Amino acid sequence: MYVSKPAHETMLTSPRVLLIEDDEAVAQAMVRGMERSGMSVVYAGTGAGGITLKASFNPNVILVDLELPDTNGVDLISQFADGLSCGVIVVSGTGEEADRILGLELGADDYVVKPPRMRELIARIRAVHRRVNRRQEMKQSTDGREVIQVGPIRINLVARSVSTADGTRILLTSAEFTLIEVLTAANGQAVSRDILSENALRRSWRPEDRSVDQLVFGLRQKLPPDDGGGRLIHSIRGAGYLLRAANAV
Repeated sequence: MYVSKPAHETMLTSPRVLLIEDDEAVAQAMVRGMERSGMSVVYAGTGAGGITLKASFNPNVILVDLELPDTNGVDLISQFADGLSCGVIVVSGTGEEADRILGLELGADDYVVKPPRMRELIARIRAVHRRVNRRQEMKQSTDGREVIQVGPIRINLVARSVSTADGTRILLTSAEFTLIEVLTAANGQAVSRDILSENALRRSWRPEDRSVDQLVFGLRQKLPPDDGGGRLIHSIRGAGYLLRAANAV
C-alpha cells in the first residue's frame, strides 16, 4: 500500500485518485505519471487494501484492475459504482470487448487497457472527474431528495431505480438510468444531446451520431405514458430532450 505526497499547488482542482493494482512495477509507473500531472494518488495491491483506502482517502476517481490476488475486480466495480460519490475506471490487461462491456454495464465510467499511455490515462481521469462533479451538482439541484416523482413514475436517485406508482420496478440499463437522472436534474428544461451523450454514453456527441436518440427511443418504450397519455420525454427541436418537471413526493 502506497500513499503519495499531495501536490499542494493543485489539490483544489486536481482529482484524488485511488489505484488498485497488484503489479507493483506497473503501479509505481502509473503513480509517477499521475503525480507529475499534479494529482494526489494512493494505491493498494489488493482489493481489501483498496476498500480501506477508499474509506480513508475519499477519492474522486478509482482505477481498478480486474485481476487481483484476493478478489474479483468486477465485485469492486459494483461496490464503488453504487456509491456514486466517485468515478470508476477499469484498468485491465485484456482488451476483450466482453470485458469492456461488462465493466461499463456494472457502472464503470471508462475502460483502459494496460499498459496505458499516460497522457491518454490522465485525460480520461480528468474527464471522469468532471463527470463526478456534475453528478454532485445534479444531486444539489434535486434539493437532496432521494425519491422524485415524475408523472406516473418514481425515480430513486440513491438506489438508481425507477418504478411505477404501484411499485413495479422498470428495468433500465445503466445508460438509460443516467439519462433519466440528467433529465430529472434539469427540472423541466431541455438538455442537449452533447450533455446526454457525455453523461449516459461516456463519449462526446457528433451531429451524425444517433446513439442518444436511440437511447431515448428505447427508454420511451419502457416508461408508461403521462397522465394525458403522452410521452414523459419530449424532443425539443434544436435543444435536445426534456423530462417534465418533477412533483414533490
